[in-house]
Amino acid sequence: MAIQEIDLDIDLSIGTFNNTIYKDQKLRLEEQGRDADGHVIYVSSGFWESEAILIRDKFASFKGVSAHIHSLAGSVYKIYWSISDDGFQWTEYEGVQEQAAVPKAQAKYAKVKIEITAEKQQSTFYTDSFMEKGKYSNPYVESDSGVLRLKSEYSLKMDQTAVTSTGAVYQQKVERTKFKKIDQIRVGKG
Repeated sequence: MAIQEIDLDIDLSIGTFNNTIYKDQKLRLEEQGRDADGHVIYVSSGFWESEAILIRDKFASFKGVSAHIHSLAGSVYKIYWSISDDGFQWTEYEGVQEQAAVPKAQAKYAKVKIEITAEKQQSTFYTDSFMEKGKYSNPYVESDSGVLRLKSEYSLKMDQTAVTSTGAVYQQKVERTKFKKIDQIRVGKG
């Protein structure tokens, strides 16, 4: 009996997805978010498992499986397969080597499992963008402009102490011990 290789397309859009999605004709890990530079952050690992594939409908006997993988940088793929005579009791998954047929006892059903693991890379995350007004209630810190820094300008309410025919006198005591350095004191019209 002659052995003939037959390509069998497996539909990756159906099956069991665990931390994976099928998007743009590709099986991918789910996105968790984006880092400070706008790069996508993926979950660390996930898998996809096919539904049972009826082999005897396609050909007379089944001796093995081979894989052709297109992997992007930053991820590792492993393909496993399992067989069953009745579609209920399955053998344990065995790894598939790229482009190498794996001999196996003839079976009526097969399943494919693809595990994806993301490689860890350095990312920058902002824990606070300092854009929320009034978030920090410390009187010596300001953050409303998108930068956290020590407050350098203070507005104090002055007390009116006297009124004359030419104007009013206001007074405010500034304790020098609360400041390391005073550059200037400016009095404005209120």
